[in-house]
Amino acid sequence: MDGASGGSGSGANTGSSEEQKQRGVWILVAAALAFAVLVLPQVVEDDDKTSVVGGALPSSGSSRLPALPSGIPSGLPSGLPSGLATSSLPSYGSGGGSGGGSGGGGGSVETQRPATPTVAPDPTADAYRAVSAGDCLAVYDTGNGGYNTQVPYRVGCSAYNAYMWVNAVRSSSSACSQGPGQNYMSYTTSRGQTIALCLTRQFKVGYCLMAKQSGSGQSAQMRAGLMTVVECDGKVPARYNQILHITGVYKAPANPSASNCARVQGDRTYYWSWVVNGGRTLLCTMVYQR
Repeated sequence: MDGASGGSGSGANTGSSEEQKQRGVWILVAAALAFAVLVLPQVVEDDDKTSVVGGALPSSGSSRLPALPSGIPSGLPSGLPSGLATSSLPSYGSGGGSGGGSGGGGGSVETQRPATPTVAPDPTADAYRAVSAGDCLAVYDTGNGGYNTQVPYRVGCSAYNAYMWVNAVRSSSSACSQGPGQNYMSYTTSRGQTIALCLTRQFKVGYCLMAKQSGSGQSAQMRAGLMTVVECDGKVPARYNQILHITGVYKAPANPSASNCARVQGDRTYYWSWVVNGGRTLLCTMVYQR
């Protein structure tokens, strides 16, 4: 009994020792697997984080980098056009350009000048600017309170319609001489510039002008529109009631009067006369007989 019991106990100890060896191997395998699954990824991940940003990223959920697009957007050129040398492309950098600006970029930038405002054409102003002292104009007073034209139409001074002679060009109408047979016409441009043409009437024998007669006989008075022109057998506007026919244009003598207008000895014509052109000219007229 004792032998049997002894043999049986010795066999049991030997089996237990083998089991412990196998259990130790499985523990080592399990530990290796646990290290590979739990510890090694953390070490590798920490190394990756350090290599990307130069320091450990926070352990929060924002530690993952944003996903980049999976490809290039469609429609973008894939390369430079053929034949374009890279040396022709501008180089860009962080330093300022030659102009001393604070921005980057070595390429030159052309500064655009502001557009010049467009000025609308002004033919009337151009016509006034074209007139010089000494020119003659086909301009006259219509008898209705204005000239026959607002544009100074130039003609030769010997032309039949050279009614006005320009004695000066001024920047203000107040600078023009005023008197019998003298007046002005002016124009102000869109920029506020005034061009004044100082006019002297050119009287010619045979031409007619308008007048306003008041009274009759020896008490009659005649007010002539010396800048007016009218057909000798025409009609006059309401402000006038007579047409005067120019019979003579003379150099004014000393103490001129209508008696200096006689064309022949013993002339019994009733004349109306005016001293014009700054006192230098005697204008002789008579009422036109239809």
